[in-house]
Amino acid sequence: MNRYGIACTRTRYDAGKDIWGGENLELSFRIWICGGTLVIAPCSHVGHIFRKRSPYKWSSEVNVLVKNSIRVAEAWFDEYKSDYGDVTSRKLLREKLQCKSFKWYLTEVYPELSLPPDAIALGEIRNFDGDFCVDADTEPTNFNQPVIGYTCHNEGGNQFFMLTTTGEIRRDLGCLDYGGGMADANKNDKVIVLACYGEEGNQYWIYNEHNQIYHPSSNLCMALSDDREHIQMQACDLTNKAHKWSWKRQPLNETHNT
Repeated sequence: MNRYGIACTRTRYDAGKDIWGGENLELSFRIWICGGTLVIAPCSHVGHIFRKRSPYKWSSEVNVLVKNSIRVAEAWFDEYKSDYGDVTSRKLLREKLQCKSFKWYLTEVYPELSLPPDAIALGEIRNFDGDFCVDADTEPTNFNQPVIGYTCHNEGGNQFFMLTTTGEIRRDLGCLDYGGGMADANKNDKVIVLACYGEEGNQYWIYNEHNQIYHPSSNLCMALSDDREHIQMQACDLTNKAHKWSWKRQPLNETHNT
């Protein structure tokens, strides 16, 4: 009975979450960190059938999925997260179960994960001249492929990027790279994804006070093409909205890349 009770505690849902979202992540972290093990059953099949109508009342003022995910991070990510609020009950659960640290999880369970560095800007890169965002698959299988312009969908994924304190525009192991110089200005498909190498050069960018993404190596600025489907490098023009981008700046940007 005692073992069963502990198992239930490890896998019970968090009553502090709203509707759904984030519980799948928390169950994984909690099981691993608190002494359990997750095993993959290769031949298993899982189905999920959505209702035609949602039985829940969704608040238009709160993004429930984001709120729940941040609650998970606050409860389990230790030094790898920013402040969220009061999750005392979840931390008491960690103490009760004598859980390991999140660093242990990253080292022993998911060592392949690339940890994001501190960011100057974070999120989607949205152009001033329409509802279009920088879009790219940064997986290694997509290296050397062009970065494109695509309708903003507000779901992260291929449109989520960070500008690091070393000037990289990156996600995971992939960075935006431009090696064409002035000769390739105004041409499509010249901004590509390559493995981040951490030595500035073609992968060094500045998100300046004019909301331009400036590339010092070429002395050009990132721009959305006229057809809205491509990312180009063009001579910087403060009057051209296609050269300006909305990108959520982080507090530390006051001391970097200004």
